[in-house]
Amino acid sequence: MKYPKLISVKPQQNFFLTLEYENGEIRQYDFSQNFSHPFYASLNNFSTFQQVTVIDGDLEWATGQDFCPFTLYDKSIKI
Repeated sequence: MKYPKLISVKPQQNFFLTLEYENGEIRQYDFSQNFSHPFYASLNNFSTFQQVTVIDGDLEWATGQDFCPFTLYDKSIKI
């Protein structure tokens, strides 16, 4: 399967991410399910979580975390 490229992300108060893809799809992903993993634990702080950006179709945070774009697409829901 060819995945569409992620072009923008908007963090929400409830630790959801609203995702916009190049094909026009808008999807939502509940990132809170990842906080139990030590790599993502610091993102449980909302001010840190908000620092998410899209770089070349990937999610990245200022604190060094990133997230697999394929998993993000597969586990998000279309809205």
